[in-house]
Amino acid sequence: MIGVLRPHARRVARRLRVEPAYDRGLAFARRLTERRRDLAWRRLVGDVLTNGIVVPTSGAWARPGDPRAQIVVCLWNRPQRLEAVLDMLDGQDWPAGARLMLWNNNPDDRDHYDRVLAARALGDGCLASVDIHHSEDNLGGLARFVVARLARNGGYDGPVIMLDDDQDVSPTFVSDLARDYAPRSVVAWWAFGLHGSYWRRAELPPGATADHAGTGGTVYDSALVDDDRFFAALPRKYAFLEDQWMTFMARLAGWRVVKADTAISLVLEESNQYHALKPLKDEFYQYQLARGSRIVGAARRRTPSWKEGRITGSR
Repeated sequence: MIGVLRPHARRVARRLRVEPAYDRGLAFARRLTERRRDLAWRRLVGDVLTNGIVVPTSGAWARPGDPRAQIVVCLWNRPQRLEAVLDMLDGQDWPAGARLMLWNNNPDDRDHYDRVLAARALGDGCLASVDIHHSEDNLGGLARFVVARLARNGGYDGPVIMLDDDQDVSPTFVSDLARDYAPRSVVAWWAFGLHGSYWRRAELPPGATADHAGTGGTVYDSALVDDDRFFAALPRKYAFLEDQWMTFMARLAGWRVVKADTAISLVLEESNQYHALKPLKDEFYQYQLARGSRIVGAARRRTPSWKEGRITGSR
C-alpha cells in the first residue's frame, strides 16, 4: 500500500514545493528502519554469544589445548553433500587428527543430518569427533565466527579452519593450510586483489597479500573474534557477507591476509546463496572504503555477557 501511495505523495510534495523535505523524511525513515534491523540482528547474535549452544554430540570441538585441527562447516541447502564432506575430512593426511563442527542453519534438514551422523562410525581416519548444532535461526556464514567465539570463551586459543559444503578438497587440505598459517593471519584459498571495485579482481599467486579473502577453504587465527565489534558493528544489511567482513576486520587490525596454496574445486555452484547477494557485494566494499575504521569506531567495544557463552555437549 505504501509503495502505491508514494508516487502520489511525491507529486503532492512537488506541488507544495516541499520535495527536499519529503526526501529528507524518506531518508530518515530508511535509516530508522535499518537501525531497528541492526539492533534486532545484534540481539539475535548476542543471545547466542551469551547463552552458548548445547550440541547433541560430545561438544569436543575446539577445547583448550587440543592439538588437533579444528574445522567448521556451515550447512544450509546441500544436505546431499554431508557424506562427501565427512569422507574428505576423514581422509586428510594431517597426523594430529581433526575435530569437526557442523552448524546447520536449516531446521528442515535436521533429521537427515542426524541420520547421516548416527550411521557413521569414526575409526582410524583423521576425524576424531564430529559435533553438530541445529540453529533455530539462520545466522548465515557468520555462524562460523559465532561458534569460534564460543570456543574462545571456553579457553581455546588457536587457528580455525573453515570449509564450505560445496567445496571438494584434496587429502592435503589441512596440512596445506597449516603450513602457511601464522598467528594474526588469514590464509584463504579464495583470495584476490581488488582494484576500486569488488568486481575488478586480480588473480594472486599463493602467498601474495590479498585485498579480499573468502571464508571457504581458509584458516585464520581465532583471536580475530575476541573483539566484540566483530559482531556488534556488522550492519544487518550486510550480515551474510561475512567473508568481506572478516577481511575488513583482519586488515583493519593489521593482520596478514594472503592467498593459500591448496587445491579446491567447487560443486553444486548453482545452489550457492552467494548469487542472491551479488548486488550487495560492491555496495559493501564501497561502504568499507568510504567509512573505514569509522564503521567499528561507533560500536560498543565490550559487551561482558558475550563472554559467557560456551559449547556444551550432551554426551
